[in-house]
Amino acid sequence: MEERGRMNFLRTACEIARTSSGVTRSSTLLRSRSTTTGHRWSSNQVEPKAPQPPKSTTTAGSNGPNINTHTHSPNALEKRMLVFTKRYKSIEEVPNFVSQEKMERVRNQVRIKIANYMMIATAIGCIIMVISGKKAQERGESVAQMNLDWHKEYNEKARAEYEAAQAADAKKK
Repeated sequence: MEERGRMNFLRTACEIARTSSGVTRSSTLLRSRSTTTGHRWSSNQVEPKAPQPPKSTTTAGSNGPNINTHTHSPNALEKRMLVFTKRYKSIEEVPNFVSQEKMERVRNQVRIKIANYMMIATAIGCIIMVISGKKAQERGESVAQMNLDWHKEYNEKARAEYEAAQAADAKKK
């Protein structure tokens, strides 16, 4: 138990170091990660606070790095994805820069929608195959019968070739 506490402290210290250098997005991300691991802070433990990065003049009115700043330039496919998920009405309305968080959410939504469409297409394909198989059964077609017919044709061709080869040998003599 004590080792687990040390590991959590070490991980938190590393994350604090990353936030002070500007690698992670915000200190709220720190807290949400530490609570999702299932570890609860007991009353005698104090959650370490991340040091606040210095305020810059470019982020007027914010308390640190703003994760909603429009820093991602979407390409043509990403613009279509933004329209597909109904974030914008048309491709022309998509701005030149959007937030990275918005793009990640859009990508996740597109992945989910495509997976759902593929599941539906697979189910429809299975239903079509079942119906096709039942109709073939009614016509008397089966894989076994098709195999027997193929072997019969193959053997007839092989027999004809063999007889032609025998006749050619007989002419040579």
